[in-house]
Amino acid sequence: MRLAWLGLALALSPGAAAAEPPPPGWDKALAAAAPVAVTAEPVAITGGELDGLALTGAWVLRADHRKFGGFSGLVVSGERLYAVSDIGWWFGATLNQDGDALRLADARLAPMRDAEGDRYTKAGGDAEGLTRLGGRLAVSFERDHRVMFLRETGRMGATIQPRSFEQFRSNKGLEALASLPDGRLIVFAEGVDDGGVPMFLVDPGGDVTEARLPRVGSHAVTGADIGPDGRLYLVLREYSMLFGPSIRVMRYRLGAGGLPLPASAETLAAFEAASGIDNMEGISVERGPDGGIRLWLISDDNFRWSQRTLLVRFEVLPADP
Repeated sequence: MRLAWLGLALALSPGAAAAEPPPPGWDKALAAAAPVAVTAEPVAITGGELDGLALTGAWVLRADHRKFGGFSGLVVSGERLYAVSDIGWWFGATLNQDGDALRLADARLAPMRDAEGDRYTKAGGDAEGLTRLGGRLAVSFERDHRVMFLRETGRMGATIQPRSFEQFRSNKGLEALASLPDGRLIVFAEGVDDGGVPMFLVDPGGDVTEARLPRVGSHAVTGADIGPDGRLYLVLREYSMLFGPSIRVMRYRLGAGGLPLPASAETLAAFEAASGIDNMEGISVERGPDGGIRLWLISDDNFRWSQRTLLVRFEVLPADP
């Protein structure tokens, strides 16, 4: 096993995330990035089934940079948006929101770099999940299945890569990543079989526990986050070449050991392709300025003309205690 850990532990704040500073290393990671002009065009998402969520906005994002797209991991914290793409690039912007209007200011794109300062190839830079732990950004990768942290130098550093991650196919690996309030990580693989969805708990001491979450039809987990309410939120996708994407948003209570309780599963949203939804892969749940909870989704356009970078915002309605 090759395993390194930062020894991070975090008690999540119940308040809004707007006061959080940028993650250590973020400004250095994007220091050489040229500004990117991003437009946000409001679009309609219709025909989905919502139970526990209220749709408050949806926008198609476009930019004047050929590396814009492929976004698979998302963190929204106050007015800041952080994302990773599956070609190993960072994306960051400031969100200015006014009802249906959304403007992305100070938008920047930059390639991830390894400890030596080199860019990743597709094989090494297939970033899929993103979370903030102890203030730092952690990223999960497919193909070379691992979790890494952004260092203060702006380069990728400490690596979590136990042998249990080696069981997955190249493009069916570590798809989703979330941080628990006690400083542990929960990692989900994209693969789905009769045994369910593979998931892993990684604690600050380096121990890795593998478990399974019962499958939701043929939908695979593509994104995960722990909300300010302490519950696990997942976005799941099934894709058909004939019918397009089918998307689910699920919520779970966590058990005493930190794993989701299957019996607590709630389907908050169900969208089929005809709704105008896209290939949603990133999810972020935050405390809004009004004290409520916001849920964000972002899509991976796979750099294809037939797909879009779609950013969707929901209000999470009050749940039973």
